[in-house]
Amino acid sequence: MRRRLWVAQLWISERTAAKINGAHQLSAEEVRDAVECVAGLEFVWHLDEARGERAIVSTRIRGRSALAVLYDAGHPLGDVYWLGSVYFLDE
Repeated sequence: MRRRLWVAQLWISERTAAKINGAHQLSAEEVRDAVECVAGLEFVWHLDEARGERAIVSTRIRGRSALAVLYDAGHPLGDVYWLGSVYFLDE
């Protein structure tokens, strides 16, 4: 059974925005458009010893398959995540 994730809000720090722009020429807005309020995002939980639990989310950006790494923001209303990174699968 595939798991689905709902992201009501995606928070992206200035540092992460600069990282994804430099590494992949992606804007924060492009990533937000691919993840925030998009129904049916497939994901898996992954426990990283150094960084903690995170969701690895499958999405598409510019027609290319990508993975977004999201961390629960701990917002009281839920469904709010911080972007850790994003990667194109064909790189």
